[in-house]
Amino acid sequence: MAGDLPTGARLVRAAFEGTDYSDAWRMRMRPAMPRDPESWRSVLRGASFPVVGSEAGEVLLGEDAGHLDFRASIQVDDLQVTLSTVVRIHNWRGRLYWAVVKHVHPFMARTMLRRIHRRLALTAPSAAERAQEATTPAVRPGS
Repeated sequence: MAGDLPTGARLVRAAFEGTDYSDAWRMRMRPAMPRDPESWRSVLRGASFPVVGSEAGEVLLGEDAGHLDFRASIQVDDLQVTLSTVVRIHNWRGRLYWAVVKHVHPFMARTMLRRIHRRLALTAPSAAERAQEATTPAVRPGS
């Protein structure tokens, strides 16, 4: 689901003084999915964007170019994962570039988030596996 930048996403909100574009895509967390935003970084697979900041629950990636700057935030809490994007345009080349990309960006953001969500959901332990782990006593070497 698309929406405004999350209030708890401090890094992406503070990334630029003014933005020309922002969006946020959210998905509900499933049980046993990782709550560490670093685990979700592969949502941006194929693009090796540098990490420009991180704090508990949020990792911020981004790149600055002559025509525009962007930041992508992955924020994770107990209920949902949010992929947010902010863009700051510098000149006519940035406006021209963004005029094309802004039509593809929502589709790509949703698709990438769904893909990693599905992959992490499929690799998360099932309820039965989690229950068994909770009831299985730890075995100590030599005992």
